[in-house]
Amino acid sequence: MNSKIIIAACLIVIIAIAGFFLMSQKPEYPDIQNPTPFKGNESAKVIVEEFSDFQCPACIATEPYIEEIYKQFQDSVKLEFKQFPLSIHNYAQKAAEASFCAQDFGKFWEYHGELFKANGQLDNASLVKVAKGLGIDEAKFQNCLASGKKQARVQQDITEGTALGVNGTPTFFVNGEKVEGTFLSEIIKNLRIKIEQKIAEAQ
Repeated sequence: MNSKIIIAACLIVIIAIAGFFLMSQKPEYPDIQNPTPFKGNESAKVIVEEFSDFQCPACIATEPYIEEIYKQFQDSVKLEFKQFPLSIHNYAQKAAEASFCAQDFGKFWEYHGELFKANGQLDNASLVKVAKGLGIDEAKFQNCLASGKKQARVQQDITEGTALGVNGTPTFFVNGEKVEGTFLSEIIKNLRIKIEQKIAEAQ
């Protein structure tokens, strides 16, 4: 009787361990390189770098103005988007990873726009819902997000930003020069001025 109990207990333990192992396995997802997302003139002499966070209220508020500036200067400027999720924003890291997953499907900028429109509602279910709404294969997107394959790519941007002195978002650089300002309105104004200055210098 005791031997049967021991065998049964061992089987339960083995099944539990096997179940935990299977649940802890990350899904398969290919290693896909993610170049820095950009829009505008690829060969432009004026490069604008934006370090941003999809959950950051200031970034969300700034985005319409950045889009306005981009439309005005798109023929003369290359606008690069770089990830800088802040640790105080609990969904920012996964949202950044999700945007690179969307890039794998050729939908970075569409996904980027929808995340900012989400106004900080960026839990995993919402990230997947946005992707599905853009026509991205839901299962493949979920595999990408759950695989953790994009963590290192996000960290690459964070490391670059930290080395440049970025400590908050949004932060902008124009041809390597940081755009200064205390308030968002001042930063946006100075960004426009610096872009115009660099375009004039390039002519």
